[in-house]
Amino acid sequence: MFPVIDLSGNAFERGYRHGVDARLRIAGSIRCYAALFASCGIDWLTAQSKARAYRELIAGLGEVYDEIDGIAAGSGFLVDEILALNCRTEILPPTFLSAAEVASNDAFARNRAIGFRDLSECTSFAVSGSRCADGSTRIGQNWDWIGFQRANMVILRTKGRAHAPDFMTLTEAGMVAKIGVNANGLAIGLNILRADNDRQTLGIPVHIFQRLALDFNRVDELLAFAQSLRFSSSSNAIVGDSLGRIGALEYSPNGVALIEGDQGVVAHTNHFCDPMLARYQASLADTLTTEPRLARAQQHLIGWPDRVTTRNMTTLLRDETGHAGAGKLGAICRWPDETLPPALRIESVCGVIVNCNAREMLVAPGLPSQVEFVSVSLESPQ
Repeated sequence: MFPVIDLSGNAFERGYRHGVDARLRIAGSIRCYAALFASCGIDWLTAQSKARAYRELIAGLGEVYDEIDGIAAGSGFLVDEILALNCRTEILPPTFLSAAEVASNDAFARNRAIGFRDLSECTSFAVSGSRCADGSTRIGQNWDWIGFQRANMVILRTKGRAHAPDFMTLTEAGMVAKIGVNANGLAIGLNILRADNDRQTLGIPVHIFQRLALDFNRVDELLAFAQSLRFSSSSNAIVGDSLGRIGALEYSPNGVALIEGDQGVVAHTNHFCDPMLARYQASLADTLTTEPRLARAQQHLIGWPDRVTTRNMTTLLRDETGHAGAGKLGAICRWPDETLPPALRIESVCGVIVNCNAREMLVAPGLPSQVEFVSVSLESPQ
């Protein structure tokens, strides 16, 4: 299981504890992204320079920058290095894997020969409490990314903030948030999206938004906040709250839209579903499985009983239906493609189901089809 780090005190102190306790994992995150950026022609010093452009914007958001400052102090890395981790979506080119070198040309050619060049990641869903057997709202997802990062995941459990709710988040070490839930029952997950005008102007970085979201109480409040922001890159936040409100919150430089649930459920993958935002969709030529994965997830949702159980949800996240061959391309639960260099192997790093009402996460700390889901609660010690 991923380590749970309990944080308290002011923002700098919380970040400092994160930095101290996760120092080796933060070093691993930096190695991962330094290699990933380099595969796209961006050296680590250039990555830090690009991240530095977001410093003033983040500093204007209050305590989040103090958290980053504390992570740097506690881990011994530079503030710009921690900024580069938290701005990694904004630094990576929109089609980074298709531009990557690292001896991957032959492997990509083999994948193209069977009709795939799949750069997508993450399949998510949300279920209103009115559809769940126990009445509790859920969000869930597989987080598909570089498999190397599994060794660098942490769960941050933050308590005792004076003017904001306690929260916990499953994230990459050195990053302030990714998937999480707060004490008021708001939960958030993440699917990357790609618009054709991403990264052209400065805006709120994706992982900074994921952290800010955990300060809110309800989905509608978060939606209004998102609509007030300007974004540099695109993503989808799968969201739910303890009152049963759910949705897929798509955000991009072109605006914000909430995809409403149908009969208390909604699923999302890696393309825009809102008609207006979809006008700016980057080419899906390099993300061939996002549409079939969404179709497969929706098949699960349609087949779910009136009262959905945790088993229904774990079955979805463990679904390996897809095309035969390396990496189970097209599967919701994705295996690593061993034909690719380690730095480029996308896989289902973990699976997560968040209970908004219980303030609890069920985490599969490996390929969801191969490991058990383990409970982590915000309210009680691990």
